Formats: sequence, structure tokens, C-alpha cells
Amino acid sequence: MCLRVFVVAAMAFALSDAAEQPNILLIFPDQWRFDWAGAVWGLDELNTPNFNSVASNGTVFTRAYVASPLCAPSRSCLAGGREYDEAGVLSNFGNDYPIQQTTFYKLLRDQGGYHTMTCGKDDLTKKSQPGINGTYHAEELGFADYLRSSGKMDVVNSKDPHEPFGMFLQEHNLWTVHKNEWHGADGDCQWRSYVCNKSSPLPDFAYEDNWIAQNALTLLKRKPANKPWFLQVNIAGPHPPFSITDSMSKKVRGRSFPMAVDHTTLTKEQQQVLRQDYAAEIENIDVWIGELVAFLHDNNEMNNTLVCISSDHGEMLGDHDDWGKTQPWQGSASVPLTCMGKQLGVKVGQRITRPVSTMDMAATFLDYAGVKPDQGMTTTSFRTLLEGTADHNRDFVSSGYGSWRAVVQYVNETTVYKLICCNGTCPGQPKNATHSPNPMKDVSRLFTPSSKLDDCNSYPPNMMPRDCAMSLGQEERALHITNVKPKKGSTILLYNLVEDPFELRNLAQSEGLNETVSAMRTLLPKSKCPIENV
Repeated sequence: MCLRVFVVAAMAFALSDAAEQPNILLIFPDQWRFDWAGAVWGLDELNTPNFNSVASNGTVFTRAYVASPLCAPSRSCLAGGREYDEAGVLSNFGNDYPIQQTTFYKLLRDQGGYHTMTCGKDDLTKKSQPGINGTYHAEELGFADYLRSSGKMDVVNSKDPHEPFGMFLQEHNLWTVHKNEWHGADGDCQWRSYVCNKSSPLPDFAYEDNWIAQNALTLLKRKPANKPWFLQVNIAGPHPPFSITDSMSKKVRGRSFPMAVDHTTLTKEQQQVLRQDYAAEIENIDVWIGELVAFLHDNNEMNNTLVCISSDHGEMLGDHDDWGKTQPWQGSASVPLTCMGKQLGVKVGQRITRPVSTMDMAATFLDYAGVKPDQGMTTTSFRTLLEGTADHNRDFVSSGYGSWRAVVQYVNETTVYKLICCNGTCPGQPKNATHSPNPMKDVSRLFTPSSKLDDCNSYPPNMMPRDCAMSLGQEERALHITNVKPKKGSTILLYNLVEDPFELRNLAQSEGLNETVSAMRTLLPKSKCPIENV
């Protein structure tokens, strides 16, 4: 695969004024954690020149949080412009996005006159899957054109292909090859594994991320002329399994990356293999970022296109001996976010340290399109932040999943507090964290025996999050968490993310911070963090 590395700084911008309704390109990979965003976080070991260039030629948000750190809930919060408790999707496999509830895609299409497009794993019909042709509920969700598919694990979770990427593999006699790769028939990299001991047998053209990105270019090439457009590119990586092609592997072997924080499970050698694979997936995505931006430039659409890059949630990557997402910690709930659009008024080289929510991309895109959010949407535009005319769009941002809720609030440049309230103990709680003054007596199980945790089958047995190990059998497929009833006793944790970005020092019981804890608790849903339970 020979692709261009396209550096935006080298572009010659035209001087003409941008049209009133800009095009919008959202590049939205799956499971990309905040501090693996190349130069934004000083991770010089990661080779992401195209992401770095978009960031340096636009605005970077260093504290971007998802409304819920799990695929379907997070993407539903963005689509519906609503917080986790209001968006209608509490888990991955509980239900599809409620199509009677509008999306910002539909508002762009039906009220803004946009040609709305999507490709890859949008996960808005995760329970039902997108269908053999990717058409299931696509138009009802608001898309005018689409090349949808399932995510990595969902693709192979059936005997025969059931969605477009699987059909593509079957057409090229690669379905069985790929299925065996992840189910372990052909060797060391099983589909629940993070550490793979050999490269994927798929050729580069059949690697899912590459296939999705090519589909994005196909959509761009066939879109109608003289009509504003929106495209969301839902790349499947860097979600595990961290399976990479031989050409990707050759670029990362022998390189070293920062180790996990507070980690005791894997050897240093195993950690490096895992991190090399994660880096390879991100670096491959970066190449496609360059190709997509290059298409805009080559087709004279760069000046009138807002480009944003983010992710649906992060990846714990071994921090605190935990893996995956669904947890309130930084590695799980915080993601990269950068937007570029010089001719649209987006400030160049701006770095915003105030917390923002990725669900607010919905209102921001509607704002640029001249469309008002629908009644019931709580999404808030951050266009004024992009253009440098305001320093914040929210007083605080929230995130939540299952039994926990969190709120992040800016105080000043040396203090950004994150308060976490959990029903019982917090999932994956760092070893140093302590309970509130009156902890619940029995914290041996976070959920009732009948409850199940999403995506538990995505982890190998020796890396399974604590809550998965407690609530699931090794081969049992996770279903969903519904409303978790408050138990007698909640855990309250408080961190200053400026001094403690990886949440190693709980301040909830520190002298002088009682009023801060009490005030921040009022920002959380009362039913999820009742005062009487503490």
C-alpha cells in the first residue's frame, strides 16, 4: 500500500471567502485514548504527521471527554446530542438507537439541505447490526448515502458473513482466513487477545481500517456537486484485537513506547508488543487522515470544509491493571479532539485546556450549518471556542456508564477537578483510592448476579477487567447493563487532573475540599449519586 503523507501546513489556502454552509468531515476512529495523540501530548515516539498537522493548523482540545465510554452509548450520545442518561442507549447490546428520536444527521439532511454520509462502524444499530448491505435504519438515522459495516469483533461473531465487510472478505476468499485468525484456529492471536505474536494474514487491501477508509473516498467521489455535505468516517481501529498486517508490523517492531501507569500484569516485553500494535493501528489511521485531507485539497474543497478528528472512547491500555473501556478513568473516558478550518474562522495553533464533551460536536456542526438543535437535545456548540471568542461552552462536562457518573470542572490552569461517584466500589478502582467516609459494607460485587458487563468477551482471561471476571464466564457473551439501582453506600473520588493526570491520588477526603466535593456532587444526576448513600 503506497499512500501519501499529506502535511496540511504545506497547503496554499485560497483567499476567497468560505460559503455560509461549510462541508463537514468527522474522522472518528474507535478506542483512541487521549494521550496517544502524537505531538499533542508530547508522544514523539508515535509517528502521526497528519494528525499533528491538522492539530497545529487548527484548534486542539486537551481535555475532551465522551458522554459514555462505550461504543454504542457514546455514539448515540453524539448522534442524539444528549447526555448518557437521556440518549436512549445505555449499553452495547441492549437496544439500537431509538429512531423515533431525531439525530443531528437527520437535522443536517432534512433542515440544512446537507448530503449526509457515513461509513464504517457507526454502532447505532449495534444490537441488530447494520444488515447484509448496511442499510438497516440508515435512512431513518439521517443518512443520504452510506457504506456501513460492523466493528471488528461483531464481523466474525457468526458462522457466515452478515454485514458488508464480511461479504467483502468472502468475495475475496478471505472470510475463513479472517475468522480463523481471530478465533484462534490459525495460531497465536485469538479474537479476545491484546498481545498478538504474529501479523494478520490479511493483505493490506483487505484490512478493515483500510477498507473503511477507501469507502470514505468512494463516498466523497460520488457525492452530488454544489451541495453541502457531511461525512463521518467510523474507522474500526485502534479497537482491539490489536491485529496488524505484516507491512504495519515492520514499521513498529523494535520501537519503544511509554509503559502503562500502575501496572503489574504483563512483563515489559509483553507491554511493548501490545503498545507497538496499538501504535501501528494509530499510525495507519494517520495515513488515511492524510489521504482524506489530500482529497479535499485536490478537489478545491479544503477552504470550505471543517475537519474534526476524535474518538468514541479511549482504551485503558493496562493502566491500573485494567483494559478496554466502560470505566471512569482518563484512559477510558478521555479522547483526542482537534478541528481545523482556517477559512471558516477556526483559530490556528490554539490549544484549549478547558474540559469539553465530544457530544457537543453535534451542536457545533449544526451551528456551522445554520440549523438549531432539536427540542430535548442538550448538546452545546463549541464554535465560539474554535473561533477564539469564548473560553468555554459549559461550566462542567459529564460522563457515565452503568453504576458510575463523573463530572469534570475547570477551576484554573493549575486545578481541574474530576469527581467520580460510583454505586458501590468503582470499576477498576486504582489501588490507592479510598472510599468515602461511610463506604458500603459489601463491595465484593458491583452488580447483582444477573447483571452482565458489556464487551467482557473482548478481553483475554488474564486481562479481563475485574468486573468482567466477577460477573461473567469466560465464553459468555456480555449483554447489557440497564438502570443500576443505588446500593447502600457510594464511593466518591476526587482528582486534580492538572497535578495528577492518571488519577493516582484521591483527594475526596483531603482537608479543605469538603465544599468542593459537595458542590460537584450537585452537578451529577441525583438518582445516581444520592446524598443519603454516602
